[in-house]
Amino acid sequence: MSSKDKEDHLPGFDAPEDVENSQDETPNNKKKKKSSGGFQSMGLSFPILKGITKRGYKQPTPIQRKTIPLALTGKDVVAMARTGSGKTACFVLPILEKLLAPNSKPLPGKNFRALILSPTRELALQTLRFVRELGKFTGLSSAAILGGESIEQQFSVMSGTAPDIVVATPGRFLHICIEMSLKLDNIQVIVFDEADRLFELGFGEQLREIVARLPSSRQTLLFSATLPKMLVEFARAGLTDPTLVRLDVDWKLPSTLWLGWIAVRAELKTAALLILLDKVLTAKTPQAVVFAATKHHVEYLNLILQQAGISSTYAYSGLDPSARKIALGRFTNKKCSVLIVTDVAARGRSARAGRAGRAFSLIAPEDVAHLLDLQLFLGAELISPSQVKESGSTCPSGVWGAIPTSQLELRHQDIMAWEKNVSEIEDAARVCGRGWQQYIKWREPASAEANKRAKLTNFPVVAHPFLVDETESAAVDMIEKIKNYTPKGTILELAAKNDAPSYLAMKRKKQVHGKTVQKVRDNKKLMVSMYLYHFLLI
Repeated sequence: MSSKDKEDHLPGFDAPEDVENSQDETPNNKKKKKSSGGFQSMGLSFPILKGITKRGYKQPTPIQRKTIPLALTGKDVVAMARTGSGKTACFVLPILEKLLAPNSKPLPGKNFRALILSPTRELALQTLRFVRELGKFTGLSSAAILGGESIEQQFSVMSGTAPDIVVATPGRFLHICIEMSLKLDNIQVIVFDEADRLFELGFGEQLREIVARLPSSRQTLLFSATLPKMLVEFARAGLTDPTLVRLDVDWKLPSTLWLGWIAVRAELKTAALLILLDKVLTAKTPQAVVFAATKHHVEYLNLILQQAGISSTYAYSGLDPSARKIALGRFTNKKCSVLIVTDVAARGRSARAGRAGRAFSLIAPEDVAHLLDLQLFLGAELISPSQVKESGSTCPSGVWGAIPTSQLELRHQDIMAWEKNVSEIEDAARVCGRGWQQYIKWREPASAEANKRAKLTNFPVVAHPFLVDETESAAVDMIEKIKNYTPKGTILELAAKNDAPSYLAMKRKKQVHGKTVQKVRDNKKLMVSMYLYHFLLI
Protein backbone atom coordinates (compact mmCIF):
# COMPACT_ATOMS: atom_id res chain seq x y z
CA MET A 1 0.00 0.00 0.00
CA SER A 2 1.47 3.38 -1.02
CA SER A 3 1.81 6.30 1.38
CA LYS A 4 -1.17 8.03 -0.28
CA ASP A 5 -3.28 4.88 0.07
CA LYS A 6 -2.42 4.72 3.77
CA GLU A 7 -3.42 8.35 4.13
CA ASP A 8 -6.80 7.69 2.48
CA HIS A 9 -7.47 4.47 4.40
CA LEU A 10 -9.34 4.10 7.68
CA PRO A 11 -9.56 0.79 9.59
CA GLY A 12 -12.78 -1.06 8.84
CA PHE A 13 -13.30 0.50 5.40
CA ASP A 14 -12.20 -0.79 2.01
CA ALA A 15 -10.04 1.52 -0.09
CA PRO A 16 -11.34 2.16 -3.62
CA GLU A 17 -9.37 0.52 -6.39
CA ASP A 18 -7.39 2.90 -8.59
CA VAL A 19 -8.32 1.64 -12.02
CA GLU A 20 -6.30 4.34 -13.74
CA ASN A 21 -3.04 2.99 -12.30
CA SER A 22 -3.47 -0.64 -13.38
CA GLN A 23 -0.17 -2.00 -14.66
CA ASP A 24 -1.72 -3.79 -17.64
CA GLU A 25 -2.96 -0.55 -19.20
CA THR A 26 -1.23 0.70 -22.28
CA PRO A 27 -0.47 4.41 -22.75
CA ASN A 28 -3.13 4.52 -25.49
CA ASN A 29 -5.75 3.09 -23.15
CA LYS A 30 -4.82 5.59 -20.47
CA LYS A 31 -5.11 8.42 -22.94
CA LYS A 32 -8.53 7.19 -24.06
CA LYS A 33 -9.79 6.92 -20.47
CA LYS A 34 -8.61 10.40 -19.64
CA SER A 35 -10.42 11.93 -22.60
CA SER A 36 -13.68 10.01 -22.00
CA GLY A 37 -14.14 10.77 -18.31
CA GLY A 38 -17.55 12.42 -18.66
CA PHE A 39 -20.96 11.25 -17.46
CA GLN A 40 -21.39 9.30 -20.73
CA SER A 41 -18.53 6.98 -19.76
CA MET A 42 -20.28 5.95 -16.51
CA GLY A 43 -22.87 3.76 -18.23
CA LEU A 44 -25.87 5.85 -17.22
CA SER A 45 -29.21 5.37 -18.97
CA PHE A 46 -30.32 7.78 -21.68
CA PRO A 47 -33.16 9.41 -19.65
CA ILE A 48 -30.66 10.19 -16.88
CA LEU A 49 -28.06 11.58 -19.29
CA LYS A 50 -30.82 13.72 -20.79
CA GLY A 51 -31.61 15.09 -17.33
CA ILE A 52 -27.91 15.82 -16.71
CA THR A 53 -27.67 17.69 -20.00
CA LYS A 54 -30.86 19.62 -19.27
CA ARG A 55 -29.43 20.61 -15.88
CA GLY A 56 -26.39 22.03 -17.67
CA TYR A 57 -23.72 19.67 -16.34
CA LYS A 58 -20.91 18.74 -18.71
CA GLN A 59 -18.09 17.19 -16.68
CA PRO A 60 -18.30 15.37 -13.32
CA THR A 61 -16.55 16.86 -10.30
CA PRO A 62 -13.70 14.93 -8.58
CA ILE A 63 -16.01 13.44 -5.92
CA GLN A 64 -18.49 12.41 -8.62
CA ARG A 65 -15.75 10.66 -10.61
CA LYS A 66 -14.70 8.73 -7.52
CA THR A 67 -18.10 7.91 -6.05
CA ILE A 68 -20.65 7.37 -8.83
CA PRO A 69 -18.93 4.34 -10.47
CA LEU A 70 -18.64 2.67 -7.04
CA ALA A 71 -22.26 3.38 -6.13
CA LEU A 72 -23.42 2.02 -9.52
CA THR A 73 -21.85 -1.37 -8.66
CA GLY A 74 -24.18 -1.63 -5.65
CA LYS A 75 -21.44 -1.33 -3.01
CA ASP A 76 -21.95 0.52 0.28
CA VAL A 77 -20.00 3.78 0.20
CA VAL A 78 -18.81 6.28 2.82
CA ALA A 79 -17.80 9.51 1.06
CA MET A 80 -16.11 12.46 2.77
CA ALA A 81 -16.86 15.63 0.85
CA ARG A 82 -17.91 19.17 1.60
CA THR A 83 -20.82 21.34 0.57
CA GLY A 84 -20.22 22.67 -2.93
CA SER A 85 -18.26 19.59 -4.09
CA GLY A 86 -21.15 18.16 -6.12
CA LYS A 87 -21.89 15.35 -3.68
CA THR A 88 -25.68 15.41 -4.20
CA ALA A 89 -25.33 14.01 -7.71
CA CYS A 90 -23.13 11.25 -6.25
CA PHE A 91 -26.19 9.59 -4.73
CA VAL A 92 -29.04 10.95 -6.87
CA LEU A 93 -27.68 9.55 -10.17
CA PRO A 94 -27.01 6.01 -8.81
CA ILE A 95 -30.48 5.97 -7.21
CA LEU A 96 -32.15 6.92 -10.49
CA GLU A 97 -30.11 4.32 -12.38
CA LYS A 98 -30.85 1.59 -9.86
CA LEU A 99 -34.60 2.24 -9.86
CA LEU A 100 -34.72 2.24 -13.68
CA ALA A 101 -33.04 -1.18 -13.94
CA PRO A 102 -35.31 -3.94 -15.36
CA ASN A 103 -34.78 -6.13 -12.27
CA SER A 104 -35.81 -3.28 -9.98
CA LYS A 105 -39.40 -2.74 -11.06
CA PRO A 106 -41.69 -2.08 -8.08
CA LEU A 107 -44.25 -4.58 -6.89
CA PRO A 108 -47.90 -3.43 -6.93
CA GLY A 109 -48.38 -0.83 -4.20
CA LYS A 110 -44.66 -0.88 -3.30
CA ASN A 111 -43.18 1.99 -5.29
CA PHE A 112 -41.19 3.38 -2.32
CA ARG A 113 -37.69 2.06 -2.98
CA ALA A 114 -35.20 4.83 -2.11
CA LEU A 115 -34.87 6.96 1.04
CA ILE A 116 -32.67 10.05 1.46
CA LEU A 117 -32.28 11.39 5.01
CA SER A 118 -31.20 15.03 5.45
CA PRO A 119 -30.39 16.95 8.66
CA THR A 120 -32.46 20.04 7.86
CA ARG A 121 -35.63 20.99 6.06
CA GLU A 122 -33.78 23.38 3.74
CA LEU A 123 -31.27 20.75 2.60
CA ALA A 124 -34.06 18.20 2.09
CA LEU A 125 -36.05 20.58 -0.15
CA GLN A 126 -32.90 21.43 -2.10
CA THR A 127 -32.19 17.71 -2.59
CA LEU A 128 -35.78 17.01 -3.67
CA ARG A 129 -35.54 19.75 -6.30
CA PHE A 130 -32.29 18.21 -7.53
CA VAL A 131 -33.88 14.71 -7.71
CA ARG A 132 -36.75 16.05 -9.80
CA GLU A 133 -34.48 17.98 -12.16
CA LEU A 134 -32.09 15.09 -12.84
CA GLY A 135 -34.93 12.57 -12.94
CA LYS A 136 -37.19 14.69 -15.13
CA PHE A 137 -37.20 12.18 -18.02
CA THR A 138 -37.17 8.97 -15.96
CA GLY A 139 -40.84 8.84 -14.96
CA LEU A 140 -39.87 8.25 -11.32
CA SER A 141 -41.87 10.05 -8.62
CA SER A 142 -40.50 11.75 -5.49
CA ALA A 143 -41.75 13.52 -2.38
CA ALA A 144 -40.52 15.15 0.83
CA ILE A 145 -41.48 14.17 4.39
CA LEU A 146 -40.50 17.09 6.62
CA GLY A 147 -41.31 18.59 9.98
CA GLY A 148 -43.42 21.74 9.88
CA GLU A 149 -45.65 20.40 7.10
CA SER A 150 -49.20 18.99 7.32
CA ILE A 151 -48.88 15.46 8.69
CA GLU A 152 -52.29 14.49 7.25
CA GLN A 153 -51.03 15.39 3.78
CA GLN A 154 -47.91 13.30 4.37
CA PHE A 155 -50.05 10.33 5.47
CA SER A 156 -51.87 10.70 2.17
CA VAL A 157 -48.61 10.81 0.18
CA MET A 158 -47.26 7.64 1.79
CA SER A 159 -50.47 5.64 1.54
CA GLY A 160 -51.67 4.00 -1.64
CA THR A 161 -49.21 4.56 -4.49
CA ALA A 162 -46.21 5.91 -2.56
CA PRO A 163 -43.45 7.82 -4.40
CA ASP A 164 -40.38 5.98 -5.69
CA ILE A 165 -37.99 8.30 -3.84
CA VAL A 166 -38.56 9.99 -0.48
CA VAL A 167 -36.38 12.79 0.88
CA ALA A 168 -36.98 13.23 4.60
CA THR A 169 -35.78 14.54 7.93
CA PRO A 170 -35.36 11.65 10.41
CA GLY A 171 -37.75 12.77 13.16
CA ARG A 172 -40.82 13.26 10.98
CA PHE A 173 -40.08 10.19 8.84
CA LEU A 174 -39.83 7.90 11.88
CA HIS A 175 -43.07 9.40 13.23
CA ILE A 176 -44.80 8.57 9.92
CA CYS A 177 -43.38 5.02 10.02
CA ILE A 178 -44.72 4.43 13.53
CA GLU A 179 -48.13 6.02 13.01
CA MET A 180 -48.76 4.26 9.69
CA SER A 181 -46.95 1.00 10.57
CA LEU A 182 -45.06 1.72 7.35
CA LYS A 183 -43.12 -1.23 5.96
CA LEU A 184 -39.66 -0.47 4.60
CA ASP A 185 -38.87 -3.97 3.36
CA ASN A 186 -38.83 -2.83 -0.28
CA ILE A 187 -36.17 -0.13 0.24
CA GLN A 188 -33.23 -0.74 -2.11
CA VAL A 189 -31.12 2.34 -1.35
CA ILE A 190 -30.79 4.58 1.71
CA VAL A 191 -28.69 7.75 1.80
CA PHE A 192 -27.45 9.61 4.88
CA ASP A 193 -26.66 13.11 3.59
CA GLU A 194 -24.42 15.31 5.79
CA ALA A 195 -24.32 12.44 8.28
CA ASP A 196 -22.12 14.30 10.76
CA ARG A 197 -24.80 17.00 11.02
CA LEU A 198 -27.48 14.35 11.50
CA PHE A 199 -25.65 13.20 14.62
CA GLU A 200 -24.82 16.71 15.81
CA LEU A 201 -28.52 17.53 15.72
CA GLY A 202 -29.23 14.54 17.97
CA PHE A 203 -30.84 12.23 15.39
CA GLY A 204 -28.66 9.25 16.35
CA GLU A 205 -31.43 7.21 17.98
CA GLN A 206 -33.92 7.88 15.17
CA LEU A 207 -31.33 6.85 12.57
CA ARG A 208 -30.64 3.55 14.35
CA GLU A 209 -34.36 2.80 14.60
CA ILE A 210 -34.89 3.57 10.92
CA VAL A 211 -31.95 1.34 9.95
CA ALA A 212 -33.38 -1.49 12.06
CA ARG A 213 -36.56 -1.39 9.91
CA LEU A 214 -34.66 -1.68 6.61
CA PRO A 215 -33.93 -4.92 4.72
CA SER A 216 -30.37 -6.20 5.06
CA SER A 217 -30.07 -6.36 1.27
CA ARG A 218 -30.33 -2.59 0.81
CA GLN A 219 -27.45 -0.42 -0.43
CA THR A 220 -26.26 2.32 1.94
CA LEU A 221 -24.55 5.56 0.87
CA LEU A 222 -23.24 7.88 3.59
CA PHE A 223 -21.92 11.37 2.89
CA SER A 224 -20.20 13.51 5.50
CA ALA A 225 -17.80 16.44 5.72
CA THR A 226 -16.12 14.88 8.78
CA LEU A 227 -15.93 11.39 10.23
CA PRO A 228 -16.22 11.64 14.04
CA LYS A 229 -15.95 8.53 16.20
CA MET A 230 -19.72 8.10 16.70
CA LEU A 231 -20.24 8.20 12.93
CA VAL A 232 -17.50 5.64 12.29
CA GLU A 233 -19.17 3.28 14.77
CA PHE A 234 -22.56 3.84 13.13
CA ALA A 235 -21.11 3.18 9.66
CA ARG A 236 -19.40 -0.04 10.76
CA ALA A 237 -22.61 -1.31 12.34
CA GLY A 238 -25.02 -0.26 9.59
CA LEU A 239 -23.00 -0.70 6.40
CA THR A 240 -21.68 -3.86 4.71
CA ASP A 241 -17.96 -3.75 3.78
CA PRO A 242 -18.17 -0.05 2.90
CA THR A 243 -15.66 1.60 0.61
CA LEU A 244 -14.29 4.90 1.91
CA VAL A 245 -13.90 7.69 -0.62
CA ARG A 246 -11.99 10.70 0.67
CA LEU A 247 -11.95 13.94 -1.23
CA ASP A 248 -10.94 15.90 1.85
CA VAL A 249 -7.24 14.91 1.56
CA ASP A 250 -7.06 16.86 -1.70
CA TRP A 251 -9.34 19.68 -0.56
CA LYS A 252 -8.01 23.22 -0.45
CA LEU A 253 -9.54 26.59 0.32
CA PRO A 254 -10.47 28.82 -2.61
CA SER A 255 -7.67 31.25 -3.39
CA THR A 256 -10.24 34.05 -3.28
CA LEU A 257 -11.17 33.35 0.37
CA TRP A 258 -9.38 35.62 2.86
CA LEU A 259 -9.02 34.25 6.39
CA GLY A 260 -8.50 36.22 9.57
CA TRP A 261 -7.93 34.62 12.99
CA ILE A 262 -8.85 36.87 15.92
CA ALA A 263 -7.40 36.03 19.35
CA VAL A 264 -9.80 36.97 22.14
CA ARG A 265 -10.81 35.61 25.54
CA ALA A 266 -14.07 33.65 25.49
CA GLU A 267 -15.98 36.16 27.63
CA LEU A 268 -15.01 38.97 25.22
CA LYS A 269 -16.11 37.29 21.98
CA THR A 270 -19.37 39.24 21.79
CA ALA A 271 -17.51 42.54 22.12
CA ALA A 272 -15.05 41.36 19.47
CA LEU A 273 -17.93 40.54 17.12
CA LEU A 274 -19.35 44.06 17.42
CA ILE A 275 -15.95 45.56 16.65
CA LEU A 276 -15.55 43.34 13.58
CA LEU A 277 -19.01 44.20 12.28
CA ASP A 278 -18.32 47.91 12.73
CA LYS A 279 -15.22 47.39 10.58
CA VAL A 280 -16.57 45.15 7.82
CA LEU A 281 -20.09 46.51 7.26
CA THR A 282 -19.43 49.18 4.65
CA ALA A 283 -21.06 50.46 1.48
CA LYS A 284 -19.04 47.88 -0.51
CA THR A 285 -19.81 45.00 1.88
CA PRO A 286 -23.20 45.87 3.41
CA GLN A 287 -24.00 42.38 4.67
CA ALA A 288 -22.41 39.64 6.77
CA VAL A 289 -23.30 36.16 8.04
CA VAL A 290 -22.47 35.26 11.66
CA PHE A 291 -22.18 31.61 12.72
CA ALA A 292 -22.85 30.74 16.37
CA ALA A 293 -22.53 27.51 18.37
CA THR A 294 -26.16 26.98 19.46
CA LYS A 295 -29.62 28.39 18.84
CA HIS A 296 -29.40 30.09 22.26
CA HIS A 297 -26.30 31.99 21.12
CA VAL A 298 -28.10 32.94 17.90
CA GLU A 299 -31.02 34.49 19.81
CA TYR A 300 -28.70 36.22 22.30
CA LEU A 301 -26.54 37.75 19.55
CA ASN A 302 -29.63 38.96 17.70
CA LEU A 303 -30.71 40.89 20.82
CA ILE A 304 -27.19 42.31 21.25
CA LEU A 305 -26.96 43.49 17.62
CA GLN A 306 -30.37 45.15 17.84
CA GLN A 307 -29.27 46.92 21.02
CA ALA A 308 -26.10 48.02 19.21
CA GLY A 309 -28.13 49.49 16.34
CA ILE A 310 -27.18 46.82 13.78
CA SER A 311 -30.14 45.43 11.82
CA SER A 312 -30.15 41.64 11.97
CA THR A 313 -32.24 38.52 11.56
CA TYR A 314 -31.64 34.89 12.51
CA ALA A 315 -32.39 31.28 11.64
CA TYR A 316 -31.68 27.84 13.08
CA SER A 317 -32.98 24.33 12.44
CA GLY A 318 -35.46 24.31 15.35
CA LEU A 319 -37.11 27.56 14.29
CA ASP A 320 -40.62 27.47 12.82
CA PRO A 321 -40.29 26.91 9.02
CA SER A 322 -42.34 29.99 8.14
CA ALA A 323 -40.25 32.15 10.48
CA ARG A 324 -37.06 30.81 8.90
CA LYS A 325 -38.37 31.58 5.44
CA ILE A 326 -39.23 35.16 6.44
CA ALA A 327 -35.82 35.66 8.09
CA LEU A 328 -33.88 34.36 5.09
CA GLY A 329 -36.07 36.44 2.78
CA ARG A 330 -35.24 39.61 4.74
CA PHE A 331 -31.52 38.96 4.41
CA THR A 332 -31.69 37.89 0.75
CA ASN A 333 -33.65 41.04 -0.13
CA LYS A 334 -31.13 43.17 1.80
CA LYS A 335 -33.63 44.35 4.38
CA CYS A 336 -31.06 43.77 7.15
CA SER A 337 -27.28 43.80 7.48
CA VAL A 338 -26.55 40.59 9.42
CA LEU A 339 -27.87 37.04 9.29
CA ILE A 340 -27.10 34.99 12.42
CA VAL A 341 -27.29 31.21 12.08
CA THR A 342 -26.04 28.06 13.78
CA ASP A 343 -23.28 26.17 12.00
CA VAL A 344 -25.77 23.28 11.73
CA ALA A 345 -28.58 25.34 10.17
CA ALA A 346 -26.38 26.61 7.35
CA ARG A 347 -22.98 26.09 5.81
CA GLY A 348 -20.62 29.03 5.30
CA ARG A 349 -20.81 30.17 1.73
CA SER A 350 -18.07 32.66 1.03
CA ALA A 351 -15.73 33.01 -1.95
CA ARG A 352 -17.81 30.60 -4.05
CA ALA A 353 -17.91 30.53 -7.86
CA GLY A 354 -14.69 32.52 -8.10
CA ARG A 355 -15.95 35.44 -6.01
CA ALA A 356 -13.86 36.96 -3.22
CA GLY A 357 -14.87 36.81 0.44
CA ARG A 358 -13.56 37.34 3.96
CA ALA A 359 -14.00 34.93 6.87
CA PHE A 360 -13.11 35.83 10.46
CA SER A 361 -12.86 33.29 13.31
CA LEU A 362 -12.81 34.29 16.97
CA ILE A 363 -10.25 32.10 18.76
CA ALA A 364 -10.22 31.82 22.56
CA PRO A 365 -7.27 30.18 24.39
CA GLU A 366 -9.29 26.94 24.72
CA ASP A 367 -9.81 26.94 20.91
CA VAL A 368 -6.10 27.04 20.00
CA ALA A 369 -5.68 23.25 19.73
CA HIS A 370 -8.61 23.06 17.29
CA LEU A 371 -7.10 25.94 15.30
CA LEU A 372 -3.79 24.08 15.04
CA ASP A 373 -5.61 20.95 13.84
CA LEU A 374 -7.38 23.04 11.21
CA GLN A 375 -4.15 24.62 10.00
CA LEU A 376 -2.55 21.19 9.74
CA PHE A 377 -5.50 19.95 7.71
CA LEU A 378 -5.36 22.97 5.38
CA GLY A 379 -1.57 22.81 5.11
CA ALA A 380 -1.53 26.49 6.04
CA GLU A 381 0.69 28.63 8.25
CA LEU A 382 -0.41 30.96 11.03
CA ILE A 383 1.12 34.36 10.35
CA SER A 384 2.13 36.66 13.19
CA PRO A 385 1.24 40.39 12.93
CA SER A 386 4.96 41.14 13.25
CA GLN A 387 5.54 39.36 9.92
CA VAL A 388 3.13 41.69 8.09
CA LYS A 389 3.80 45.21 6.86
CA GLU A 390 0.39 45.87 5.31
CA SER A 391 -2.60 46.96 7.39
CA GLY A 392 -6.33 47.47 6.92
CA SER A 393 -7.90 46.04 3.76
CA THR A 394 -4.48 45.25 2.26
CA CYS A 395 -3.59 42.89 5.11
CA PRO A 396 -2.80 39.38 3.78
CA SER A 397 -4.84 36.28 4.60
CA GLY A 398 -3.92 33.90 7.41
CA VAL A 399 -2.81 36.38 10.11
CA TRP A 400 -3.53 35.50 13.75
CA GLY A 401 -3.78 38.66 15.83
CA ALA A 402 -5.71 40.31 18.64
CA ILE A 403 -8.14 43.23 18.88
CA PRO A 404 -6.87 46.56 20.28
CA THR A 405 -7.51 46.37 24.03
CA SER A 406 -8.98 49.86 24.31
CA GLN A 407 -11.69 49.09 21.72
CA LEU A 408 -12.45 45.73 23.31
CA GLU A 409 -12.88 47.14 26.82
CA LEU A 410 -15.25 49.88 25.70
CA ARG A 411 -17.49 47.45 23.82
CA HIS A 412 -17.42 44.94 26.66
CA GLN A 413 -18.60 47.61 29.10
CA ASP A 414 -21.57 48.30 26.80
CA ILE A 415 -22.48 44.59 26.70
CA MET A 416 -22.20 44.22 30.49
CA ALA A 417 -24.51 47.20 30.92
CA TRP A 418 -27.06 45.71 28.50
CA GLU A 419 -26.96 42.34 30.24
CA LYS A 420 -27.59 44.12 33.55
CA ASN A 421 -30.27 46.58 32.48
CA VAL A 422 -32.16 44.74 29.69
CA SER A 423 -33.99 41.76 31.19
CA GLU A 424 -34.41 39.98 27.85
CA ILE A 425 -30.65 40.07 27.19
CA GLU A 426 -29.91 39.06 30.79
CA ASP A 427 -32.13 35.96 30.43
CA ALA A 428 -30.66 35.08 27.03
CA ALA A 429 -27.10 35.32 28.40
CA ARG A 430 -27.98 32.92 31.22
CA VAL A 431 -29.49 30.39 28.79
CA CYS A 432 -26.39 30.68 26.57
CA GLY A 433 -24.21 29.51 29.44
CA ARG A 434 -26.24 26.32 29.83
CA GLY A 435 -26.36 25.78 26.07
CA TRP A 436 -22.58 26.06 25.83
CA GLN A 437 -22.10 23.29 28.38
CA GLN A 438 -24.22 20.97 26.22
CA TYR A 439 -22.39 22.06 23.07
CA ILE A 440 -18.92 21.18 24.35
CA LYS A 441 -20.09 17.71 25.42
CA TRP A 442 -20.58 16.50 21.84
CA ARG A 443 -17.97 18.71 20.16
CA GLU A 444 -15.18 16.59 18.70
CA PRO A 445 -12.00 17.06 20.80
CA ALA A 446 -8.76 18.30 19.28
CA SER A 447 -5.98 15.81 18.59
CA ALA A 448 -3.44 14.97 21.31
CA GLU A 449 -0.63 16.40 19.18
CA ALA A 450 -2.50 19.68 18.73
CA ASN A 451 -3.06 19.93 22.49
CA LYS A 452 0.69 19.55 23.02
CA ARG A 453 1.48 22.25 20.48
CA ALA A 454 -1.18 24.54 21.95
CA LYS A 455 0.64 24.57 25.31
CA LEU A 456 3.77 25.84 23.56
CA THR A 457 1.99 28.39 21.40
CA ASN A 458 1.98 32.01 22.55
CA PHE A 459 -1.49 33.56 22.47
CA PRO A 460 -1.34 36.75 20.33
CA VAL A 461 -1.50 40.12 22.09
CA VAL A 462 -0.59 42.33 19.12
CA ALA A 463 -3.53 43.77 17.17
CA HIS A 464 -4.54 42.09 13.93
CA PRO A 465 -3.30 44.28 11.04
CA PHE A 466 -6.75 44.31 9.43
CA LEU A 467 -8.06 46.19 12.47
CA VAL A 468 -5.15 48.63 12.61
CA ASP A 469 -5.14 51.91 10.70
CA GLU A 470 -1.87 53.09 9.17
CA THR A 471 -1.55 55.75 11.88
CA GLU A 472 -1.54 53.02 14.51
CA SER A 473 1.19 50.94 12.87
CA ALA A 474 3.99 52.61 14.83
CA ALA A 475 2.22 51.84 18.12
CA VAL A 476 1.78 48.21 17.08
CA ASP A 477 5.49 47.93 16.26
CA MET A 478 6.36 49.35 19.67
CA ILE A 479 4.05 46.84 21.42
CA GLU A 480 5.67 43.97 19.53
CA LYS A 481 9.15 45.14 20.57
CA ILE A 482 8.08 45.44 24.20
CA LYS A 483 6.48 41.99 24.05
CA ASN A 484 9.71 40.39 22.79
CA TYR A 485 12.04 42.38 25.04
CA THR A 486 13.90 40.42 27.72
CA PRO A 487 15.62 42.69 30.32
CA LYS A 488 19.16 41.82 31.35
CA GLY A 489 18.45 42.33 35.01
CA THR A 490 15.60 41.72 37.45
CA ILE A 491 13.59 44.46 39.16
CA LEU A 492 15.72 43.92 42.28
CA GLU A 493 18.86 44.70 40.32
CA LEU A 494 17.63 47.54 38.13
CA ALA A 495 16.00 49.46 41.00
CA ALA A 496 18.84 49.14 43.50
CA LYS A 497 22.38 50.41 43.98
CA ASN A 498 25.37 48.17 43.32
CA ASP A 499 26.04 47.70 47.02
CA ALA A 500 22.42 47.14 48.05
CA PRO A 501 21.66 43.76 49.77
CA SER A 502 18.96 42.88 47.18
CA TYR A 503 21.36 43.58 44.30
CA LEU A 504 24.16 41.49 45.85
CA ALA A 505 21.72 38.63 46.64
CA MET A 506 20.48 38.47 43.05
CA LYS A 507 24.02 38.65 41.71
CA ARG A 508 25.06 35.63 43.83
CA LYS A 509 21.87 33.79 42.74
CA LYS A 510 22.68 34.41 39.07
CA GLN A 511 26.21 33.14 39.50
CA VAL A 512 24.86 29.84 40.87
CA HIS A 513 21.76 29.32 38.64
CA GLY A 514 22.33 31.64 35.67
CA LYS A 515 23.40 28.90 33.24
CA THR A 516 20.45 26.69 34.23
CA VAL A 517 17.95 29.53 33.71
CA GLN A 518 19.42 30.33 30.29
CA LYS A 519 19.38 26.67 29.31
CA VAL A 520 15.67 26.38 30.20
CA ARG A 521 14.91 29.49 28.12
CA ASP A 522 16.86 28.18 25.12
CA ASN A 523 15.20 24.76 25.34
CA LYS A 524 11.73 26.32 25.38
CA LYS A 525 12.53 28.37 22.26
CA LEU A 526 13.95 25.27 20.58
CA MET A 527 10.84 23.19 21.41
CA VAL A 528 8.55 25.85 19.98
CA SER A 529 10.56 26.01 16.74
CA MET A 530 10.68 22.20 16.49
CA TYR A 531 6.92 21.88 16.92
CA LEU A 532 6.34 24.65 14.41
CA TYR A 533 8.71 23.00 11.93
CA HIS A 534 6.95 19.67 12.45
CA PHE A 535 3.58 21.38 12.05
CA LEU A 536 4.57 22.97 8.73
CA LEU A 537 6.09 19.82 7.23
CA ILE A 538 3.34 17.28 8.02
